[in-house]
Amino acid sequence: MTTDLYVVISNEAVAPSIRRIAVGPSYPRAVARPDAPPAALPGQFHMLKTDALEPLLPRPLSIHEVEGDVLTFLYEVKGLGTRAIAALTPGDPIRVTGPLGHGFDVDALTGRILLVAGGIGIAPFRYLARALHEAGRDRVTLAAGFRSLPYGIEDFRPFLTDIRIATEDGSAGVAGRVTALYSPTDFDVVVACGPVPMMQAVQKGCADAGTRAFLSMERRMACGTGLCLGCATPTTTGMRRVCTEGPVFPAEEVIFDGPP
Repeated sequence: MTTDLYVVISNEAVAPSIRRIAVGPSYPRAVARPDAPPAALPGQFHMLKTDALEPLLPRPLSIHEVEGDVLTFLYEVKGLGTRAIAALTPGDPIRVTGPLGHGFDVDALTGRILLVAGGIGIAPFRYLARALHEAGRDRVTLAAGFRSLPYGIEDFRPFLTDIRIATEDGSAGVAGRVTALYSPTDFDVVVACGPVPMMQAVQKGCADAGTRAFLSMERRMACGTGLCLGCATPTTTGMRRVCTEGPVFPAEEVIFDGPP
């Protein structure tokens, strides 16, 4: 994990309140060794901070894609921090800390694989889809749910052929919730990221079907390194920090507050 000064390469709107930002180092890096580990793994995240005094704390953003030294993040503009990031233009500086967290174990994802995304929960799956494709996994399905018109879907077409879409308002794909797009019994492993009610539904459905599942959790974070304990979440093994021991957890370990 490092904190580096990056510069914005692009920062474009892809849907109402949804943007994609690409950042790269502000200075040349030394050539990496051929056997060096990747700069980031699927499912990890970075903390991003503009040079503005406010907001004081950085914002955690899931890694959407990595290409060499260039990091791409798909994010929703919904608060002071993300509004500050959304205002950045090419050439502007931004501080990036990471990679952080425990991501997806690609080696553990085998057989028939289902990725379940709810809204901006689709963000970490593009990099995962590429990693699975490069690992020779050829039975991967994406089920993505949105309130209205979908976004980010074209990013997956180089790697996936089975892409299913649901919208709550019926504007695209199947009208309804994302859980209507699949049966857990059709898959060997399910990976999900999205709103809590969706994650609860995935957890319960997979438990009932006896299907392995992993949840990529989202929590408010202050430090991203486990010191502040602000992102601690209850699990069957006690309180665990989403930023360091997550964000990816086996579904059966996560304890939600109420029924799905």
